[in-house]
Amino acid sequence: MSGQIEEQAKKGEFLLPAALMVVTLSLLAVEVAGMLSHQPNAFPLARGSSFRTLMLLVQGGLVAVAWRLAVRTRRCRRELEEARLRSEEEQGKVTAILDAMVDPVSVQDTDFRIIYQNAAHRNLMGDHRGEHCYRAYRGNAEICPECHLEQTFRDGKPHFHEASLEKGEATIFLEILSSPLRDRTGKIVAGIEAIRDITPRKQAEDEIRKLNRDLERQALNLAATNRELEAFSYSASHDLRTPLTRIYTAGQALEEAYLGVLDDNGRFFVRTICDAAEHMEELIEALLSLSQVASSEMTVEQVDLVPIALEIAADLQAGGDRSVEFVLPEGLQAMGDRQLLTVLLENLLGNAWKYTSHAIAPRVELGAGMRDGVPCYFVRDNGAGFDMKDADQLFKPFKRLHSSADFPGTGVGLATVQRIVQRHGGEVWAEGEPGKGATFCFTLRSFALPVAANG
Repeated sequence: MSGQIEEQAKKGEFLLPAALMVVTLSLLAVEVAGMLSHQPNAFPLARGSSFRTLMLLVQGGLVAVAWRLAVRTRRCRRELEEARLRSEEEQGKVTAILDAMVDPVSVQDTDFRIIYQNAAHRNLMGDHRGEHCYRAYRGNAEICPECHLEQTFRDGKPHFHEASLEKGEATIFLEILSSPLRDRTGKIVAGIEAIRDITPRKQAEDEIRKLNRDLERQALNLAATNRELEAFSYSASHDLRTPLTRIYTAGQALEEAYLGVLDDNGRFFVRTICDAAEHMEELIEALLSLSQVASSEMTVEQVDLVPIALEIAADLQAGGDRSVEFVLPEGLQAMGDRQLLTVLLENLLGNAWKYTSHAIAPRVELGAGMRDGVPCYFVRDNGAGFDMKDADQLFKPFKRLHSSADFPGTGVGLATVQRIVQRHGGEVWAEGEPGKGATFCFTLRSFALPVAANG
């Protein structure tokens, strides 16, 4: 009851009754004073001027109370009007912000009646304010099964939900987030739904799945093709051995049996046949090695590259007629297949040996450092080097940057090195300068081990 009286006072509803009360009491006081002044048995005070003065004071007090009450009422009404204007202004700002949002937003009360839709939501779903959401959006007579908003009302937590919407001939995919709206006491009074159009994301996901299926199919086809090529290469290499052996044997027999009969031209032709057969044999061995590198099973283990390099260096020194300085660290650990890493070092160290043949003080170094947090191994020499504009040609099979007369070889060694590094998930590259040597670097990213920097 006191709250109702206070509310009426704020609205100014007591202003007129209070004024009427003051006037009535004043008139009553005047009337009483007049009556008492004509009664002989009345109180002496009532017949004197003091009583009239007292009545005037009462009237003045009542008028002052009424004035203060009127002033306070006017102030309350002004403050209430200002508060109402501020509230409307803030509400207008919030509405403007929500209407400016790209994502559709709506509010439903706990009876699932739509009480607000921003502009984006009305454009997407139509204006359904005042309707029940399940009837407006789905045409249902009751709450939709597995309603995410009902779950939010039940447990007070946000819930995500994906839905699709047919718009003409197109299908729009939506992601809906429902969140509880609470009053000052924490009670849930409504639910907020924020909608995001995820159609582009869904289309991208479908495209990615399609591309993945295509890539898987291409990978299977490529693997089958590689197996066929490797089988062909291995078979062809073996099949070439028999006729090649016959050619070489016949050439040697001709040279030995008819050495005295053949003139210089004859001996030159016979020697050319034998040399070509030997080179062909080297090519076949290189192709077989490349084929085996691509198809062999890998056994990953920790490998110290230094003992392998020492053995290769000793074989090169023993088979040559010159001395080369090999600079090796005390230990150089790597993770990979021991057999493949041995083939890799045989090719790199063998190349360095070969291309330092014209150097005054030939030097070959094996070492490692760090590159982008990954161990980077290198083989460096001070030999013939190469022009960096031709660097992309180095690892192509049968591609040579130098004359075979100056530096004989098959042109398959560096292609083999690249294949081995790729099987270890790494990279290989080269740096060089004509006449100043070359450095071949490689990483083994799939099986990286920390190493101490060398060189």
